[in-house]
Amino acid sequence: MMMKPAITIAALLCALLTIGLVSAQDDEAKTPYFQSRSFNAPILAGWENQSGEDFAQFHWAEASATIRTAIVPLDDISDAVGADLSEAFGIAVGQPIYRDKVNLADGTWSALVYDVDEATTASVMARLASAGTLVISFVEQDPAARIALLTMAQTDDALDDPTPEIAIAVESIAGRSLSELTRAESVLLPSGEWTVYAGEAMSAMGMVFGNDSYIALREGAPGDLAALADAWNRTLLGFFITPDNSQYLALGLAVVFVILGALVGSLFWRERGLRKDLALLEQLAGEDE
Repeated sequence: MMMKPAITIAALLCALLTIGLVSAQDDEAKTPYFQSRSFNAPILAGWENQSGEDFAQFHWAEASATIRTAIVPLDDISDAVGADLSEAFGIAVGQPIYRDKVNLADGTWSALVYDVDEATTASVMARLASAGTLVISFVEQDPAARIALLTMAQTDDALDDPTPEIAIAVESIAGRSLSELTRAESVLLPSGEWTVYAGEAMSAMGMVFGNDSYIALREGAPGDLAALADAWNRTLLGFFITPDNSQYLALGLAVVFVILGALVGSLFWRERGLRKDLALLEQLAGEDE
């Protein structure tokens, strides 16, 4: 008599658990992130997704640009960056034309810019992690343009203006003075509001986030520097290490099934007791007759 309720309750609990897991998987599938076993990186809309199992890579053919995120199993930042750029793009980098460290919310990063050849420039953000070195790279291979993307600590974090850092980047990377450029109207992008400077055969952009300035420079032929800067910035700010929660998932599932088993066992135990009581009552009723 108690068998059907017990089976019904057990089936209902199992169904709820299954629905919860399927729902979580559906939400994961809808998220605009590339998810590897080690990290998550934003998927760049409009860019060709060239990602593999252990790296996120997006290419924009119109700009001959690629943004790549990977974890390299090396503990030396220079070696890790060189190995990843060589494996992914077949390019050999020498000494960077710009190198500095910047403290972001998730640790200390090295910002590097390389002039590879007349057609190729690589901008990299890298930091050490437990699994090796995180390498986020921007590589452009357009002979008509030279693009550099970098992050710098603000010289004065009381200012909500990246102009001082833009000036440093223009001088360090392009060998020019910011006075040669004219400040244009700011541009509002999905990643934030960017300050823009433009001049002959050169443009520069910058955005303040926290105590750091995100800078984009373009020399040569004009192009959509704003789209590249926005994609790079969203990648850096949206990237995060994937926490390993498998042990907690296993523990949680074990607890759920223990509770479920205890509940079903309790129902069967109660049914057995009720059957005994019913048999006793029937026996007593028979004796009274």
